[in-house]
Amino acid sequence: MTTTIAPLSADHTLVDRFREALRGLRWVPSDVTPVCATTDPEVFHPTRPSPASRSAFKDERRAMSLCAGCLMAPLCLVRDLREAPDVEDVRGVRAGIREADRRALYLTAREEGLL
Repeated sequence: MTTTIAPLSADHTLVDRFREALRGLRWVPSDVTPVCATTDPEVFHPTRPSPASRSAFKDERRAMSLCAGCLMAPLCLVRDLREAPDVEDVRGVRAGIREADRRALYLTAREEGLL
């Protein structure tokens, strides 16, 4: 069963977060290691992602908490959405944001010309 993802409103906090990430793009010092580089990648790819209509599932919350405070999160978010050729290619947890929310953000960013 496929769940339809609707774009977020242009003033949604995730859209603001994405705009801020775009404005703050900069080189990260070479000694910064993203959390995901030292963690089993499967943690960021839950077998069953939560639908947009529900809260994040336990596995997603675990991955999201690992991303919290990661200095690479803004760059990770921008890179993830820019490199996804289609909304269906936005998968897993990135930058502390679950799949359903990033898919909605992707649609909004595309509509707003941010990608």
